Amino acid sequence: MSTTTASLEELLAIPYVLDVRAVRRDDGEWMCRVSYDELPGCVAEGRTPFEALTRLERLRVATVTDLHQQGKPVPAPRAPLRV
Repeated sequence: MSTTTASLEELLAIPYVLDVRAVRRDDGEWMCRVSYDELPGCVAEGRTPFEALTRLERLRVATVTDLHQQGKPVPAPRAPLRV
């Protein structure tokens, strides 16, 4: 499937590899940072994993929708790590 000819529904169903990290902010508070590295700007933080993932999902949908509406290709996800 080419991301330039796929429907928005198909593009939103693409599974991306989730990067999850615990990060300590400058103020000393620990946060959960999640991202989809292939999608520009898809990084979110939250005090809990659920909060961070909820924010990230909103960003993913907005990013993919914007790229699709502008006629730009949606980046393909990287291959998962193999054991």
